Amino acid sequence: MPKFCPYCGNPVKESDKFCIICGKPLLTDIPKRSKVVDIAKEEKKEVFEKKPMEEELKIEEQKEEALELTDEENNKKKLKKKKEKGEVKPLPDTVKEQLEYYIEHDDIQINKKVLLEKLDEILKSTKESKYEYDNDFKKEINIKLEAVKTLISELKQKENEVKQKLEDPFIVQRLNNDINTKEFQLDNLTREYKLHKVDKDSFEKLREKYKQEKTQLENKKEDLIDGMKLWIQDLKLEKAEISGERKLTKGRFHAKEISEEQFEGYEKEFELKLKKISSKIKTLETLTK
Repeated sequence: MPKFCPYCGNPVKESDKFCIICGKPLLTDIPKRSKVVDIAKEEKKEVFEKKPMEEELKIEEQKEEALELTDEENNKKKLKKKKEKGEVKPLPDTVKEQLEYYIEHDDIQINKKVLLEKLDEILKSTKESKYEYDNDFKKEINIKLEAVKTLISELKQKENEVKQKLEDPFIVQRLNNDINTKEFQLDNLTREYKLHKVDKDSFEKLREKYKQEKTQLENKKEDLIDGMKLWIQDLKLEKAEISGERKLTKGRFHAKEISEEQFEGYEKEFELKLKKISSKIKTLETLTK
């Protein structure tokens, strides 16, 4: 069957890739339409196969998030009910004192980090050419340098003092260890009884004793954790208030009620406050486990 150029209509050979009259390509290497359609179908099929899988994973993730939120909400509700009934016992002074030490220790870490960043900033100034020839500038930088170094030294000393007062592990962790010991004693007692190494009367008396001690430890731990969780809730409310104040200050800046310099100063204060309060929450949450 003769072949013609689709552009100029002149006859061409089967082996020609370009028209010898108009010079345009004859597109002989393009795959047939059916093949292109098949490829497109395959790709589409692949996409549709992936989509349900992706959707399924997304749904699973959403379910997990929902369950976490539900657990948190349930815990909050339980704690609220306990508080309303007066069942949440106030934290003992000795525990409060220990918690303050732990919080202070973490607070020192934040302040140290801020001061070390400030120190790096000042040290950069000592590398400026101005530092070499401008005596007043050099004197000002040296004063700042000594002041920051002194503050860092004082913080390190304070950190050592706080470390000496810290009870490690914290009481909740110690109670966990004691509860595990009681569980081991109960398991061991049952094993000994089954092996006829302990008589029935001794077994029952010891089992009751260990159970009572375990329950007392669990109740003590629960009371402490409830008290700590209430404190965490109060801190979260405080954090939300600070975040609200921060947004308000940002609005005042956009409304040109305060200068850029004032806004930047407030921003640094808010940032530090939020860091400290987040650190407190994290410390307390860690110590409840």
